[in-house]
Amino acid sequence: MIKSEKKLAELSKILSNAKYNEIYDRISMLRAEEPFEGAINLLARFYDESDMEEIKRVISAFFNDMKERSGRAEVISSLGAVRKPETKAMLASSCWHSGLDYSEYARPLGEAFMSGDYMTSLECFTVLENCSDTISADDKTELIDRLSRKMVQYDAPMHKLAEELISVLRQ
Repeated sequence: MIKSEKKLAELSKILSNAKYNEIYDRISMLRAEEPFEGAINLLARFYDESDMEEIKRVISAFFNDMKERSGRAEVISSLGAVRKPETKAMLASSCWHSGLDYSEYARPLGEAFMSGDYMTSLECFTVLENCSDTISADDKTELIDRLSRKMVQYDAPMHKLAEELISVLRQ
C-alpha cells in the first residue's frame, strides 16, 4: 500500500459531501488504482455511519473483491474500530470473500467472534475455518482456551457455534 495523504483527504472530502454519484465514482476508481493507506478504514467508518444503502452495497462489494494482501491489516483494524454489528459482519465476510489468507489474524478474528453478535461470529467462524490449516499452533491453543472459558456465557446457538469452532481449531 502506498501512503498518500492527498488521496486520503480527497476520499474523506468526497465521503463527507455524501453525494451519491461522486461517492460511487470514487469507490469505482479505487478498484483500479494502487491502494493507499487509510482508504479501507475510511470506507469502513463511512459504511458504519451511513444510511445510504446503495453505497453500502458498493462498499461491501469493494471489500469482497479486494485482492491486495497489504490491505488485510487495515480490514482487521477496521473490524475492531467500527461499532455496528452489521458493519463488523460485512468486514468479516469480506475476509472470506476476498480469498486472501487471514490466518495470521486469527486472534483478532477470534476476538471478533467472541465479542460479536451471532452474524459477526458466524462470518468470523467461516474465515477461521477456511484458514485453520495455516493458523499457528500457539494461536489455536490461545483461541481454544479463550473460547472454552467464554462459551459458558453464550446462548444455545452461539454455544454450538463456539463448540464447532473449537472442533475446527483442534483438527
